[in-house]
Amino acid sequence: MALDEAYVPQDLAGGGEATSAPGRFGLTRLLRTVLWAPSSIVLLLLVVCALFAPWIAPYNPVQVNLLDKLAPPSAAHWFGTDPLGMDILSRTIYATRIDLSVAILSVLLGVGLGAPLGALAGLAGEWIDTVLSRLAEMMQAFPAILVAMLAFAAVGNNLVTLTVVLGLLNVPVYVKMVRSVAMPLRSVEFVQAAWLDGHNRLTILVKHILPNTLIPVFSQFSISCAFSIQIICGLSFLGLGVHVPTPEWGSMLNVGADYIVFGQWWPSVFPGLAIFLAAFSLTNIGNRVRKATLRQGDNSERRL
Repeated sequence: MALDEAYVPQDLAGGGEATSAPGRFGLTRLLRTVLWAPSSIVLLLLVVCALFAPWIAPYNPVQVNLLDKLAPPSAAHWFGTDPLGMDILSRTIYATRIDLSVAILSVLLGVGLGAPLGALAGLAGEWIDTVLSRLAEMMQAFPAILVAMLAFAAVGNNLVTLTVVLGLLNVPVYVKMVRSVAMPLRSVEFVQAAWLDGHNRLTILVKHILPNTLIPVFSQFSISCAFSIQIICGLSFLGLGVHVPTPEWGSMLNVGADYIVFGQWWPSVFPGLAIFLAAFSLTNIGNRVRKATLRQGDNSERRL
């Protein structure tokens, strides 16, 4: 979904009577649609690996065994071992915890800050809208990796800093998205009725504007998580994120990259495959929600 593309709730798209809830879009129906997607099964497996890593991983992910370094995939080590003899399968499973948790927490931070600001910009208009929109555009003008590098140099390289930086990078995405949803809602009946009834701006934002942003935010949420995972792994691959021996897909990819030319492909292929599966499944889920939303909107217009 394009960030500048206005999203109009289903009840408004067909010219029918507007309500302050997501209405016939049916968040429950969309959740059922998403849960049956093959990408959701892949994502569920990754979440299970993250939650139950101590019981699933066959070895200690940071246990060094120099006598068994760079062992190819076998019955003892399904994914082989890395240059330090650590089991790649165990490290890949444990790395799911860091990559998914940092990605989800950072996007939640972005939604928590960006969605209310976007709703305020769309509802208030005038100079508030101008200031918030220009600030969002300024934040998006800087490359994500460059911003993370500057933050690491100023504050220090740790998971908290990484999470906060990624969260701030997600803020302008949701400011612009929620703003595009809120602007058409200013003139609809239920918002005008709330103004006439004496409700203040905060009440209207919480009760009438933000509920109508659930669908587009839910659609963008998984795509933002995929983006965050790629940034996390990219920084670690460059040596700026999570460092060895802490298991993380990007750092594992970095460690194994030098050995591909010698035919020892497994230290980098398996964590790279994990990155691909996580990013692809999250992106596909977001696109599936967007398409289901548009399809339901078209069906509603035909009925009306």
